[in-house]
Amino acid sequence: MKKLQKSGKLGRIDAELRTEDKKTIGTVTIPNNLDQPTAALLAATLESIERVGPYDARFKLIGVEDVREEKRKKIMERAKDIMQRWSASQRSEVIQMISKVGEVSDVGKIVSLAADVEGGSEAETSDTLFIVEGRADLNTLLKAGVKNVVATNGVNIPQYVVNLTHKKKEVTVLADGDRVGDMIVRELLRREAKIDYVSKAPQGREVEEMRPIEILDLINRRVDAKTFLAASYAVAKPVAPENLLNTMRTLMDRVKETFTAILLDENGEIIEEIPVSQLFDRLSELDNVAGVIFDGIISQRLLDLAQSKNVKIMVGERIGSVEKVPMETVVKTLDDLK
Repeated sequence: MKKLQKSGKLGRIDAELRTEDKKTIGTVTIPNNLDQPTAALLAATLESIERVGPYDARFKLIGVEDVREEKRKKIMERAKDIMQRWSASQRSEVIQMISKVGEVSDVGKIVSLAADVEGGSEAETSDTLFIVEGRADLNTLLKAGVKNVVATNGVNIPQYVVNLTHKKKEVTVLADGDRVGDMIVRELLRREAKIDYVSKAPQGREVEEMRPIEILDLINRRVDAKTFLAASYAVAKPVAPENLLNTMRTLMDRVKETFTAILLDENGEIIEEIPVSQLFDRLSELDNVAGVIFDGIISQRLLDLAQSKNVKIMVGERIGSVEKVPMETVVKTLDDLK
């Protein structure tokens, strides 16, 4: 495998681990540029591994993802986007010359989906879904040719909307550029709605005020939900102590691509340097850790532990599936320290 990595046939191998019932369970991701027979042989070889060091081990193939097929899908989606933008641009010019009633009837009608819930005609049938605040926002999206849309009718989210999100492959929230827009996103997440992307209108503007071409630009500017939440929490989150940040900058190259973790006290002094696999258990045992820098994935489980231990800053190789960032803990990636 080292030879394959040196030749560029294999990329960086990521391993995300967790402990359950005194057993270490995890997922190994191996990006590669191999032909199908060689990739299949590599997968079968990994499944034949029975020990890792002194411990019994078992590997099982979860799946093989063809990136080329994903690229073809992205090209198709981009082609659809270009066509939709073209149509929306033409509509923007026509909209100035026709009445509001005529505009709605030309591009789609609002339909009743459930008690006190309205949306577009494709809200239930499409694989993807857009969520907006109110009826006026629905009209605006319909003018842009977006029919797979539903309205929350304010901050009190109907349960129907929450349930509908879990039936979709992709859900995007288009929020107004005000405090209420933020509240709706957080309330959806609190109610455990499935949200993949969020896009906010410019500060002080509402979705209903935007032209069709601006709506499509708004959709193109969307970010994944965890990035949106991280940016939102960053506004209120305290700044990490400068002495910890300075120490971590000097340690960044020391931990990168080594699968090690370094625990720091509030003075920036090293408490301990350990393998990433031992990080959760060791952090659970210590009460004087102020900072953690490690070559691994920052998970929700690890952040919850950091919050309970009053850790001021946590820096990892990348951020995993995180829905709630503790207000007291600064979260960064190794690249953020540069």
